[in-house]
Amino acid sequence: MQTATFTIRECAASEAGALATLATRLFAQAYAPTHPEPELSTYLAREFAPARLAAELADPGVRAFLAEDATQRSIGYAYLREAAAPPGMPGRRAAEVVRFYVDAEWHGRGVAAAVMAACEAEARRRGADVLWLAVWQQAARPIAFYRRAGFEVVGTTKFRFGDRLDDDYVMARRLTPPTPPAAAADR
Repeated sequence: MQTATFTIRECAASEAGALATLATRLFAQAYAPTHPEPELSTYLAREFAPARLAAELADPGVRAFLAEDATQRSIGYAYLREAAAPPGMPGRRAAEVVRFYVDAEWHGRGVAAAVMAACEAEARRRGADVLWLAVWQQAARPIAFYRRAGFEVVGTTKFRFGDRLDDDYVMARRLTPPTPPAAAADR
């Protein structure tokens, strides 16, 4: 997908190092004020290790999408995987948005909506009828975005950050199958 100011594209496994750098930067941007050191550095090193991301991106059930500005600088990303839905989830076949981040400089400029549209299209392509994610209950801006995108709270879960357990919402959105093209009129 191309817009006047940014592009959304799939991230290849060979780009795991660049994705690790971006993911580390955006997670710290979002959570450093509330999730301090020393655990922040430990978490970032473990979760965003390039070798770990390369292995995950090589999995056929995983897709990552990068948002890039006009100079091809990465400004956001999402990580989607085929995953069993938590109990009580609507739908029969689920896709999970595991990570979803946009650089604060780009908030409110349509990047998040475009990245989410890429996730939804990929989930539909894979036959998913529900898209779900977990989000920290204190993350007001992301929750508001997910609600605007049609997600609803369907449960709760815990997120371990070192010795700390955060309360997350589980949010889901049913996906309708793509509309088939109209049949051509007989001539």
